[in-house]
Amino acid sequence: MKIKLHPLRLVPTALAAAAALLPGAGVHAQPADPFPATYADPAVPLLQLPTNFRARRTSANLALELGKPVEIFNATGAGCIRHLWFVFGEKNIDDLSIEITVDGAAEAQVKMPFRSFFGALLGFGDYPIQSAGLANFPNLTVTNDPLIPKEASPGWNLYLPIPFSKGCRILLSAGSAKNGGGMIDWQEYRGEGALTPFRFHAQRNIAQPAMTTEPFPITEAEGTGFLAGYIMGWRQQDHADMVFHNGGTRLLIDGQTDPHVICGHNVEDDFGFSWGFNQYQTRWVGCPYRDNRGRTDQDGVFYRFFGPDPILFRSSLIFTSAARPDDYEAVSYFYKVPGSKAPPILTPQSWQVAGPFPDGNDLEAFRKPADDLVKQLSLGDWTEKITLAGQEMTTHRLPSRFGWVRLEGVYQTRTAYPRLDASVYVSGKLNSTSKRPATLRLGLDNWAVVYLNGQQVAMVDHADEFQTVKIPITLDEGDNQILIKTNNRMNRDRHLWAIHCAVE
Repeated sequence: MKIKLHPLRLVPTALAAAAALLPGAGVHAQPADPFPATYADPAVPLLQLPTNFRARRTSANLALELGKPVEIFNATGAGCIRHLWFVFGEKNIDDLSIEITVDGAAEAQVKMPFRSFFGALLGFGDYPIQSAGLANFPNLTVTNDPLIPKEASPGWNLYLPIPFSKGCRILLSAGSAKNGGGMIDWQEYRGEGALTPFRFHAQRNIAQPAMTTEPFPITEAEGTGFLAGYIMGWRQQDHADMVFHNGGTRLLIDGQTDPHVICGHNVEDDFGFSWGFNQYQTRWVGCPYRDNRGRTDQDGVFYRFFGPDPILFRSSLIFTSAARPDDYEAVSYFYKVPGSKAPPILTPQSWQVAGPFPDGNDLEAFRKPADDLVKQLSLGDWTEKITLAGQEMTTHRLPSRFGWVRLEGVYQTRTAYPRLDASVYVSGKLNSTSKRPATLRLGLDNWAVVYLNGQQVAMVDHADEFQTVKIPITLDEGDNQILIKTNNRMNRDRHLWAIHCAVE
């Protein structure tokens, strides 16, 4: 269904124009609009939305066929979707997908399985969700009416706003025949009211199972925006420990402009629970599904919406969870300014890592590494096997993303927990087109000894928490090797082992 909206301008009615010509006009003039110009969205208070709108509803009767996408909404002009509702007669809708494109973007801002988008994860059976962003109502009533399917698909509801300035299009696609209905409640904007620059996005990630050496991705975004919420499910496959013992989440924020971090605790703690999950639900945090088969055999789904405490990013966001060899699925909901990009930075494209060494818990020993060891590690690329201090070690190559390098998965004392009280060396290359003075911006927690082209340029003590320091350096023309000795100890940024490195 396609709707064309009028341009954004105020047009006086003929009645108002005629009244202005009558004697005494203005004595009984219409009062000023009593509504404020904008209001905060209840689910996403950081969004200020215009009040100069018409409330609209678009309904759709859905008859989907294999391979034939169905357009259920197509509006041109300015507006905001406030509520999506769907229902289907079929119980199994795993092959149903949804696609949402706003303002004619080259890539859809939402494109994923339908059930995942509405918070039904990892193929678990239907369960109710009662949150600020999602509300799902399974029909578990057994009836004697043959026309009402037993345990039919739930009523699926989304309350996160989807603003648009040029238009919005929603498509549904199915791998088999589906019948149902939908309603889109939305606002048609009028006049010259300012519309928020942020646009809605949803991102899905799944791992079956996840890798303990790599953080499980929840959200990665570049540009300017904020995280509104996410929902995450797990299915326990590793029964050696409680599923909650995974080390928690990490948010690495604004690597290009202002590196800072938010560190989790354990998975249930990040969501505000205690000693595991129980099936409580509130507007902002909840556990809508849990199957507890024993202390080390549990599955579940949990959500967190950041209405009161949104996570802002001005250049980039990397949001991950430490991972066990279990099944994970996550859908994140965030808002971003279209076309916004982070400024380019000079940073190593990849890193080599060697270790561990036993001097990570003694500052005096840590800050006095052997000269021959530093010299050996400053010679250039390392081989896969290297002998250091009389011991053969395996080196690792790690990617750099937005200037960040992650070490927590390389050396672990137990699954998903980074090793404490040990030191490692990381090495990367910085390329310069000329010999020049520069400033090295280095962010990390705990200690670091920094070398450039084999010469020590700094000793950093950030024992309490993650901090950023600026180090004056001189870059040679061509490749410059940076070598950092670092460690990991427990502090306010629990279990973090990440470094940010860039030349300003």
